[in-house]
Amino acid sequence: MLVAAYPIFDEQGTLVNVLSFSRDITELEILKEKNKQVAKTISLYEKELDNLKKQKGVYDDHQAKLMKLVEKVSNLDVTLLIRGETGVGKTRFARVVHERSFRKNMPFIEVNCGAIPETLLESELFGYAEGAFTGAKKGGKKGYFELADNGTILLDEISELPYRLQVKLLSVLQNRKISRLGSDKEVYVDCRIICATNRNLEDLVAKGQFREDLFFRINVINIDIPPLRERKNEIKVLIDEFTEEFKLKHGLNKTFSEEMKVWMSQQKWPGNIRELRNYIEKTMILSNSHIITLADRNFNDAKKQKQELTLSEYMKAIESDYITKMYKKYPSSIKLGRALGISQTTANRKIKQYVQPD
Repeated sequence: MLVAAYPIFDEQGTLVNVLSFSRDITELEILKEKNKQVAKTISLYEKELDNLKKQKGVYDDHQAKLMKLVEKVSNLDVTLLIRGETGVGKTRFARVVHERSFRKNMPFIEVNCGAIPETLLESELFGYAEGAFTGAKKGGKKGYFELADNGTILLDEISELPYRLQVKLLSVLQNRKISRLGSDKEVYVDCRIICATNRNLEDLVAKGQFREDLFFRINVINIDIPPLRERKNEIKVLIDEFTEEFKLKHGLNKTFSEEMKVWMSQQKWPGNIRELRNYIEKTMILSNSHIITLADRNFNDAKKQKQELTLSEYMKAIESDYITKMYKKYPSSIKLGRALGISQTTANRKIKQYVQPD
């Protein structure tokens, strides 16, 4: 509570009363805390974007195309639809778009439509008026759309949005106005809307589970993020990023050996970036060594322990890493062949095998 009190005196200077004003600032404090987290995230992503500029050669063609698309759409105030498997980094991309846009200094609100009970989702998204239901807060409450005003709102798992609320979302997209639960008054909201899903919305439309008009409305710019198994060149960058994150978070002075990085780069990671991140955190916490090696895989799931590399696979991974690095320095088959002491034909075959696969 924020309380301000003022004394009232009579003509003789005697205190006769005190006038007090009080205000519930709980929501303000919550919003301030969220803004602190956003500021930390901004700092992390500024570093990440700097790394992206330095590591252009590390990312494959698909990744480069994605980043070019992000550059194009960041300052275009259009609705985005980000698709990809669970854990591929859809939220990360949404944040990058936000931080590259003119809204970067305003709130970034993330809403998981599948994690909030349907009975609460409407009031959470659109807010509610005083007296809208039993227990409603005095003065009502702002919803996520109002909290994201002038900023960006990410509607993750948009496929899980109940059918009846899809109509209200369509109205927001068309009119940029919302009505709180229990109120007929319309409130204008100016926020960028980004939607994300791991499901096939076209199939849901065909089954009558997702409104076709809403699908066309949110599918203005479509960004498909490939799974991590198709972005293996990115894994080492992510390993270094997460290692630094958990060093700070847990006060650890640990790193991964090159052979451990190679092993992790060869795994499929069905849970994508989320699974990789959790694996790195768990391994760093449980390992007793400053340099984490292949032996430390024993701290993780038995399923992962069985994923041993054969000698041939390990040597191939080392060769792939070395050829990729040398090709950056000697970007032609002739130069690479001379530097490695191999024929141009062999160099050309290695480039096609490791650097420019079909």
